[in-house]
Amino acid sequence: MAVGVVAGAGGAAAYAVTGGTFSPSAGAMNFGGFGDPDAQAVSPAAQAITEVRTVHSVDVGGEASRLLQQEQMTAAMAVNQISDAAANDYAARVKAEQERKEREAEARKPAKQREVEVWIKEAIKVLQANGTSIDNSSVGAIWTVIQKESGGNVNAINNWDSNAVRGTPSKGLMQVIDPTFQAYKLAGYDDIYRPVDNIIAGVRYVYARYGGFHNHPGLVGINAGTGYQGY
Repeated sequence: MAVGVVAGAGGAAAYAVTGGTFSPSAGAMNFGGFGDPDAQAVSPAAQAITEVRTVHSVDVGGEASRLLQQEQMTAAMAVNQISDAAANDYAARVKAEQERKEREAEARKPAKQREVEVWIKEAIKVLQANGTSIDNSSVGAIWTVIQKESGGNVNAINNWDSNAVRGTPSKGLMQVIDPTFQAYKLAGYDDIYRPVDNIIAGVRYVYARYGGFHNHPGLVGINAGTGYQGY
């Protein structure tokens, strides 16, 4: 049986079982033959104005808990969004600052170095595509070798050292001799005086003989304070 609110003409209210009736004027209940036999009968007029409404049970505590959890989840999501936005903003500012420093450092380089480094980076891309494990972190090392060997002169040729005496003078940016160039060039990059071609052969020779620029004798000498040595 459902529980209901009974409102009468006199404005009184009480809980009753919808299976019976309640008389606000007489205060008696009639449960279809199961009521109090001593109770006074409810007049037809009083019954006519009696209204029964069903009251649905609500767990107030449970509903409040659900709403609180929902608010906490919403607040947590908002905090996470703010944290993510702050982290992204910080990362963007760090990146922008790093790029600014790189631009300033690039602007301070001599024009010749900037020109040669363009060729170096192009050569690195070709080397990577052909299996050499190298990246732009080697640009500085390669530039140092070129600076010491040829000063960045693509047409440089050494006619006075031991190689020249043997009839194979060192040529180009990285000052490689013809036999070395022929052994380490890549197909399609076969002009010893062309900057990218010369760098490709020179780098491949350094990797084959020394394992990389970390063991290049000239760079090792500079780092040790004993000065650059040819390779």
